[in-house]
Amino acid sequence: MSPPNGSKRSMTPPTPAPESGFAGRLLWGVLLFFYQAGWLASGLVILGARLLTRRPVVAIRSRLGWYSAPVRERLAQMERPIWLHMVSVGEVIAARPLIEALRARFPERSWVFTTVTPTGQKMARKMVREGKDLLLYLPWDLGPVVRRVIGWIRPALFLCLETELWPVLFTMLNRRGVPIVIVNGRVSPRALRRYLWVRPFMQRLLSRVAVVMAQSPQDARRYASIGAAKDRIVVTGNLKWDLETFEGQGAPSGRVVRTELGVAPDQLLWTAGSTHPGEEPMLLRTYGELKRSFPMLRLLIAPRHPERSDRIEGLAQRMGFSVQRRSRTTNGAAAGGDSILLLDTLGELNAVYAASDLVFVGGSLVPWGGHNLVEPAARRRAILTGPHLQNFQAISEALIQAQAIAVVPNATELSSMTARFLRDPALRSRLGEQAFRVIEAHRGALDRTVGWIAGRYPAAG
Repeated sequence: MSPPNGSKRSMTPPTPAPESGFAGRLLWGVLLFFYQAGWLASGLVILGARLLTRRPVVAIRSRLGWYSAPVRERLAQMERPIWLHMVSVGEVIAARPLIEALRARFPERSWVFTTVTPTGQKMARKMVREGKDLLLYLPWDLGPVVRRVIGWIRPALFLCLETELWPVLFTMLNRRGVPIVIVNGRVSPRALRRYLWVRPFMQRLLSRVAVVMAQSPQDARRYASIGAAKDRIVVTGNLKWDLETFEGQGAPSGRVVRTELGVAPDQLLWTAGSTHPGEEPMLLRTYGELKRSFPMLRLLIAPRHPERSDRIEGLAQRMGFSVQRRSRTTNGAAAGGDSILLLDTLGELNAVYAASDLVFVGGSLVPWGGHNLVEPAARRRAILTGPHLQNFQAISEALIQAQAIAVVPNATELSSMTARFLRDPALRSRLGEQAFRVIEAHRGALDRTVGWIAGRYPAAG
């Protein structure tokens, strides 16, 4: 590869995927054919349903690799960029410090970012340097589409956050000699059960991957159990332990955020972050009960998917609450109001955690698997969560073992435990400090990940 400065450096090519002769190649080809047929059928069904219900089809041309002339021109000007894929908001946030650290190592290298979701696109747009990088949607995992996209991007290295496994994309990148690195890799218990049913397929797919950088020894064992070669698995830790404020050092302070939201100094702000359907009714009922004993309490709901904000607002209004939406609060709100606060914007939850007196992390009272507990813990906030935490097992177990979070099994316990924390500021402070100490003790995954990538693939720079 010729780097931007014109000097010549060699890149260690990925180990070719092992094949078991003609029969093995034929079987893989047949499996890919049926996979793509199923993928195409499901994609057409979803596309048709959206058209029938007149819902917008987001970026269909980009997902098919039919890029506009300016995008094609920009890609042609790039000299083998690093391609980083992040499925949605959580992965984008986790990738931010990694991108900044790798840019410090490889300042001249351009990047192509891809996401699957529109919300992920909005967050990732903040990381794009004008005239240097590009943000696209991940192409549909179909042979002609993927072939066209790889031909345009011509990546030097493909980095994939967590567990985004795309058979056609991985196969074609491998054939082009592009190293595939799974960063911050994890396999949830639910995904593990699915993958074990198709282990021969997964084994052949993972043979295309140069290395899996696993979050924990448990994730490393799970990758090995579904077919990843043990000599291609390295435990680097969870990047989310190293998360800082997404906006960097310029992020507003908690006091500034409280002022912008209209939360008075003598009010208590209870933030429910990353909530899912089924949790908002429980939170609103709990808030109504607590309000009788704590009249200065304010509730802020930050849904995991902001596009649900209209439904949440309607639900709150039907339950007798007034609602103040963040997107409609442009110059700050009058202090001391009594409305439910609805965070219907992206990129502000971390700052809101810093402004909160107490935090509930959602996706945990319903069987979703929980969400990132590191962000509020890094802000020294007292944290409540439900019992469904399997998506963040290592992080939640470390916090639970240190008695640094409160796990409530249901809405009744949520109400009583929240009341206990509201009555006892010393308890809130103690729990927040314990959570922060756990975070500090587990940092280091970022340095290990960056050091490994830079050491193994120096020509990416």
